[in-house]
Amino acid sequence: MMKNTPLEPGLLSIFRLFLGIQFGLIVLNVLSHAHLGQLSGCPFCIVAVAAAGILLLCGYLSWPWLATRLGRHYLPLALTFSIFLSLLIHGELIRSFVDPKGFSSDESAWQIFLFLFFPLVLVAWQYNFRTVARYSFLSAGLEAIMLHFTNYEWFHQTVYQRSMLERTTVFLAVGYVIALIMRRQREQRQSLIEANRQLRHYAATLEQLAVTQERNRMSRELHDTLAHTLSGLAVQLEAARSLWQSAPERSYAMLEDSLLATRTGLTESRKAIQALRASPLEDLGLMLALRNLAESAAGRSGADLSLDLPAKLETLAPDVEQCVFRVAQEALENIVRHAEAQHITLQLAHKDSRLILSIIDDGQGFDPAQVDGRKHFGLKGLRERVAMFTSKLQIDSQVGQGTTIRLILEPGQ
Repeated sequence: MMKNTPLEPGLLSIFRLFLGIQFGLIVLNVLSHAHLGQLSGCPFCIVAVAAAGILLLCGYLSWPWLATRLGRHYLPLALTFSIFLSLLIHGELIRSFVDPKGFSSDESAWQIFLFLFFPLVLVAWQYNFRTVARYSFLSAGLEAIMLHFTNYEWFHQTVYQRSMLERTTVFLAVGYVIALIMRRQREQRQSLIEANRQLRHYAATLEQLAVTQERNRMSRELHDTLAHTLSGLAVQLEAARSLWQSAPERSYAMLEDSLLATRTGLTESRKAIQALRASPLEDLGLMLALRNLAESAAGRSGADLSLDLPAKLETLAPDVEQCVFRVAQEALENIVRHAEAQHITLQLAHKDSRLILSIIDDGQGFDPAQVDGRKHFGLKGLRERVAMFTSKLQIDSQVGQGTTIRLILEPGQ
């Protein structure tokens, strides 16, 4: 059973190139033998069948929707069709020959080698050696069936069978080497991806540590300056109130105003210190922080709010949570400032091991192509933040039709 693995980069392009080469070989073969008068019937019908089949297969390989729809069956179906097409064309070419001297059994056996070797390379490139062995024996079996129905006196089946056995052996050997090379390449690529992921996490951890240290430093500075100043002012005002006996009316009015201002300053100072020491994620967690963020944005904009948050969310790395929170924060702030939306939707979901954050509004929208990155730093900052991860940021908007911002975090973050 073939694994549901992503297609190797460039594989479909090489497949289409192979098909073009195969068609060229077929045309060259038919033209050369037809010129010598060794073909009967309608030899160019073979070319027409080959052209139709290869065009159909190229169209199949150029349709991304089919790849998404068929999943892991997409490439095997194309390879199977390629085998049948090659054997069909080869069989028709054999039946068209009238001169046994112009087309030997050895030539026939090794001619089909090229047509079946191209898909073999793709199978070994995409899959493992077990799949290569299946391909080799499947193609040999189908060819044996074709050979069984080839009853021409000039056609030496024993010679062809020997060549077919030799070709199958070559297929297995070459396929093993290619599959082994690709397995090593995938392991190295996965190791590199893992190393990059760890480096991103290390960098994010260092950044978070630096931010925390700076917050603590600033909180100490506020405590040693503003808080002490306000506390001293409160003590002085308390002393001023003690002068009530000498100037009661003036002292009382000044005392009450100063005490009110002092207590207000102390309250704001403590709020600032608390804000520097902890972020909403640290206090509330991602789920509650997103809920509070969305409810605040909806309240400020006067829009209706739809929340779709999972009941339970697996543990995420701190830098990933920070990325999700900041994307939501920037998107919701843009809605409040610019969208004039009547309805806001925030969704967070797991799908196919991916974490997907969607923020949708029905506001006035905009044209993403017309956004000037030099003036609109919010979207530029979002893209820069998302670029640190194996993720995608999709911004879909049209003037008058609202905006959808979707963050897709791939597995392994």
